[in-house]
Amino acid sequence: MENKTINALDLFSGAGGFSLGMEIAGINVVAAVEYDEKIAKTYKFNHPHTVMINDDIRKVPALDKDISEETNPLSIESIFQNQDKNVDIIFGGPPCQGFSMAGYRIRNQKPFFEDERNLLYLEYLRMVEKLLPKVFVIENVPGILNFDSGRIYNEITERFEKLGYDVHAEVLSAEQFGVPQKRKRAFFIGNRLGKKSKELFPKNKLTAEQYTTVWDALSDLPSLESGQGVEPNLYTLEPQNEYQQIMRANITTEGFYNHISAVHKPVTIEILKMIKPGQTMKDLPEHMRTKSVHSGAYGRMNPDEPAYTITTRLNTPSVGRITHPVDNRTITPREAARIQSFPDHYRFLGDITTIGMQIGNSVPPLLAKKIGENIVSLLNSTIQT
Repeated sequence: MENKTINALDLFSGAGGFSLGMEIAGINVVAAVEYDEKIAKTYKFNHPHTVMINDDIRKVPALDKDISEETNPLSIESIFQNQDKNVDIIFGGPPCQGFSMAGYRIRNQKPFFEDERNLLYLEYLRMVEKLLPKVFVIENVPGILNFDSGRIYNEITERFEKLGYDVHAEVLSAEQFGVPQKRKRAFFIGNRLGKKSKELFPKNKLTAEQYTTVWDALSDLPSLESGQGVEPNLYTLEPQNEYQQIMRANITTEGFYNHISAVHKPVTIEILKMIKPGQTMKDLPEHMRTKSVHSGAYGRMNPDEPAYTITTRLNTPSVGRITHPVDNRTITPREAARIQSFPDHYRFLGDITTIGMQIGNSVPPLLAKKIGENIVSLLNSTIQT
């Protein structure tokens, strides 16, 4: 594809982690769809050249002929045609609640695509069926692959195979691809280019000795106490390693944002002071333990290992292992973004609740980049100029 771009559509884009990784891999993300207005603002701020459709995907027409009074006036087809582009790739992570054990018992093996809780998967399927990209990528939780002896995996695979795609699914663990976080996600990849989609999955996995650790990711950021932080913030140390150099690339002299600590109660700070790296509330004397359903409650990150999966609630120590490895506070949004592999120039807009959702629900950009690179290699080898 010399002198031609590879063009993509991001569905359920969130704050744009998936898009960022794909762009770093050399893919042009022409359009994105995101329902939440606050999250869409962050996406648009960081991806000004991508057409953001902030709407319910059920109201987004794939083709011009699908436009009606009830739909968005912009179709995906028209957005790409206006830029003289083709829809080469569709990627995204449609939310899926319909394969929980409770849901399974209630629905009594109701087909996946007929369960109203999975209608967003049906919308993703609609976009692929109408636009026929050369490659599609779906991201979701690992449990979707083996639930009910693979029933849902088989249903999803069969629906896309009927459209002419070779489909393969695997669970990828982010720390094996340079992300300082033990985060497992399932990916379905399909292509209609006559290739085995299994070949599109990244293979060069790091060993445990090569993992990027929490301290590799965070040690150059300014130390903060509870409630501290300014915007924009400035570095006080030089980058300590290659990962930090990557995170600090393209940062302006103005500084970086989102490095503000949550305000914790004195009693919370006293609890955190007693917890050593790698420990949780369970390591406290019994009389100091609080009630929490989270096994990693008040957990302090181990600086010498990748972090556990980042959640959406960044300012509440009782929800998991989100206490800074050294400072007596939860990690800041910027530190969470570092652990997700978002570079420091990527700015998150909104209050702490929506920012936590934006960061915690993202596909780590470095993981997305690894997937994107394989797709780029395939398309460059098969699509003639």
